[in-house]
Amino acid sequence: MSSLLERGRRRAILAAFSSLAALAAAALPTASIAQDDTSIRIGIIAPLSGAGGAYGPGMIEAAKQAAEFINTEAGGVLNGRKIEIVAADSETNPTAGVASARKLLDVNKVVAIGGLWSSSVALAVRPLTLERKVPLLVTGTGDEVTQGDNRGLVWRFQARGSDWGAVFARAAYQDGARSASVLAQQAPAWTIMVDPFVKEFEKQGGKIVDVVYYNPGQSSYRAEVEKVFSKEPDAVFLPSYLPELSAIAREVYRGGFTSKIYSNSSAADAEGAFIKNVGAEVSEGIQHIQSIPPAESTAYKTFAQHTGTPANTLAIFPSNVWDQIAVMALAIEKSGSADPAVFTQSILDVVNGPGETVEDPVAGLKALRAGKDIAYSGAGADFEFVPTGDQLHRSYGHFIITHGANHLKGLIQ
Repeated sequence: MSSLLERGRRRAILAAFSSLAALAAAALPTASIAQDDTSIRIGIIAPLSGAGGAYGPGMIEAAKQAAEFINTEAGGVLNGRKIEIVAADSETNPTAGVASARKLLDVNKVVAIGGLWSSSVALAVRPLTLERKVPLLVTGTGDEVTQGDNRGLVWRFQARGSDWGAVFARAAYQDGARSASVLAQQAPAWTIMVDPFVKEFEKQGGKIVDVVYYNPGQSSYRAEVEKVFSKEPDAVFLPSYLPELSAIAREVYRGGFTSKIYSNSSAADAEGAFIKNVGAEVSEGIQHIQSIPPAESTAYKTFAQHTGTPANTLAIFPSNVWDQIAVMALAIEKSGSADPAVFTQSILDVVNGPGETVEDPVAGLKALRAGKDIAYSGAGADFEFVPTGDQLHRSYGHFIITHGANHLKGLIQ
């Protein structure tokens, strides 16, 4: 019995000491911990797998290099606070994208989320960022992403999808097509292009033969290909993701159809993945269009230098993400705050001006610190924003695949 009493006394003493220690720890000031955390975190959700898997690594690397450039050459923002990039994989899947966004917002406490290659992922993530009043910076094309009450928080670093449709129509008509069909994948980024394509092609004087939609992930696309291509239109507009375009191109080749194919570069190029998927014979003659960066600009050359982008290479999505980090840093510096509710109000100021044109974020930060107004000219485009978050002044590259390689035919406005 005495042994039990003694053990009980010991437990009571130990519990008392534990309680005192816990109280003492709780009483310690937490300011020292907060003071050590001087970084400003920006989240990047990019596809490392799925339909956009070819683009995610370059997008994440561009974000990191932009932050490194700002931190090293400009000392960060707001008197020495460093930009920190926290990356997550969207898997080109809305469910995975939402899970990544929750972690970035709840655990990493990011002040903005960028990347967002897929419009479907961006649409799924948008309600979360609007609820938290955190800016969402997207490279997806779907018009819906910037529609509705976005509270000045959603900004597109890419051309709007509905603008693309007319560009494809003009390209096909200028190439001599007088009849055209559409074979479009059911996804926000691509369906939004269909009506503008049809209207512009008819406006040019062409005839639309057929419009067919298909679902992604089908086991076969033979029925859709035969329906569209057997009518022998001069051109077929085929907006798609990479896996579906690869499968359809094989069906077209096997069927011996000769209509010219026009698709988006994110599928028909995909950093060379399309040609690798289907081979030189299948890909021969396929044409593709993409909003492209101003390769001869100082802004793009600065981006290319710091990201190690090879000469004569157009890094489309990485340059857009570089601009996302640049604009966030400039807006934070301009506003004097890392609070999203505050610095978001300065995004239009640092892009649209009026002020001194700057072509890299470091030059912009130095100008702001000298008390100057600025207008940022990007690596992805020399753009301006409209208040809804869409960009003006994008240029489009028109490419054709010949002998297993992509070649630039020209620019389309």
